[in-house]
Amino acid sequence: MGDGLASAGYPPHHVVMPFKEDLVPFRKTRKVTKLANRLGTSTANCVMHVMINDRHGFVRESASFLLVLEKIWKARGLNSEQVWAEIGERIRLAEELRAKGIRPRKGGQYRSTKLP
Repeated sequence: MGDGLASAGYPPHHVVMPFKEDLVPFRKTRKVTKLANRLGTSTANCVMHVMINDRHGFVRESASFLLVLEKIWKARGLNSEQVWAEIGERIRLAEELRAKGIRPRKGGQYRSTKLP
């Protein structure tokens, strides 16, 4: 048996055993399709506001993006706390690596095999 996500190409510091229901693909629904389209629109609008240097528009569209994303998480049965915990763990790992002097290369790959 594999080591969870580590056997799927994820680094060993990020070993998480997926739940059985996580392995089942999502069923496509009209609601989620509409939300995904709105998410794409918000993403494009965020990029546009960055490119034209419109800070207020970027803040507004970023908020819209996050709200639609949370609706998609809810529609798919994901708890937003799981996602924010994952982000927190990634930040913690990056800070730990930075403290040890390990810096990422272009593309996000780390130069050391001495990952925690």
